[in-house]
Amino acid sequence: MRTTRLASREELPDFTDSEILRELITTLTATGRWATSAVARELMLFAMHKYAPIAKAWHRDPADAGYAAFLAFRTRATLTADDPWAVVTHAVRLAIAADEHADRLMTSSDKARRPSKRPPLEPIRAGYYEEFLYDVYRRDAFVEPDDSNDAVENVIRSACVFFVITGWSARPVEAAVEYICNRISSLSSHDSAMDTLTVDTALAYRLGYSDNTWASLVRLLIGTKPSRRHDAGTGILGRVLLGDTVADLLQDADLVRMAREVGRAGAL
Repeated sequence: MRTTRLASREELPDFTDSEILRELITTLTATGRWATSAVARELMLFAMHKYAPIAKAWHRDPADAGYAAFLAFRTRATLTADDPWAVVTHAVRLAIAADEHADRLMTSSDKARRPSKRPPLEPIRAGYYEEFLYDVYRRDAFVEPDDSNDAVENVIRSACVFFVITGWSARPVEAAVEYICNRISSLSSHDSAMDTLTVDTALAYRLGYSDNTWASLVRLLIGTKPSRRHDAGTGILGRVLLGDTVADLLQDADLVRMAREVGRAGAL
């Protein structure tokens, strides 16, 4: 019977120690034992477990993070760094984000790593918006919805369609609009909504939006308060609640121009 002897926990080196990790990587690479060494296997399992939260945040398999770590282990930057794990962690974050952007944009991971080489618009798969658009432009759109949940859904969908038509990538802006609407429902005033949401950038970074783009998106959705220089501006959400359709929003040249400018400057 063929048996495979794995390294016991007592025999395993301390992978968290920078010098031990550096020596182990150097030895495995020099001897070509990455595929056969039991210690190498345990190192990869350790890396997969360590970076599983990063993979989960981007809806990727932990094995993808493990593969990204494997590639990073073999680079000169990792071997010469004072803190090899810091280099590997940074590389894994970039790789996982690039893979997710590549899948969404139907492009290569290499291009997805560089915002300047990404497609200007996210490809829309056949049939993706068929039901979505019919829901927004349904025949009875002028009828007052019986259910408040239906009204909220219509507001979110209308806002999303407006942003997609003005050049925003579909899936990120859908997630952003839905999140902002949900957060607004728990806030007591316009001021608290602006103060809270403009600095609530955790989701913004995951979606690839810069701080300025996120703040501008919040203002477009919930509007601005009057000041000495400017009149109050009703946001997109408020306008749809008051009866505006997507067609009405698209007839507002200033709103369309602003949405396009913010959308073009959106990537981190």
